[in-house]
Amino acid sequence: MVVEKESLEVYKKYWNRLKKITVIWMIAWTVPAIFLQLPANSLKHIEIMGGIPLHWFMAAFVSIVLGISLIFLYAYVMERTDREILGKY
Repeated sequence: MVVEKESLEVYKKYWNRLKKITVIWMIAWTVPAIFLQLPANSLKHIEIMGGIPLHWFMAAFVSIVLGISLIFLYAYVMERTDREILGKY
């Protein structure tokens, strides 16, 4: 029974940390993905590739690069969390 109680405590600690990290990461992606695109509107008059506005490409590029970077950082943070709380190496 003691092992189960300790296991339950570890489980709760892990999932609380997981939820916290995930919420922070979602905010870290959502806020820049929305607000970093606002200045890109000033590039609207520049056209590339046969008339497609540059601001459209800039906004998409920023969101994609930021999203991919956050994926790798999230994996790194979660690996550290796994090692710290679950003791997996």
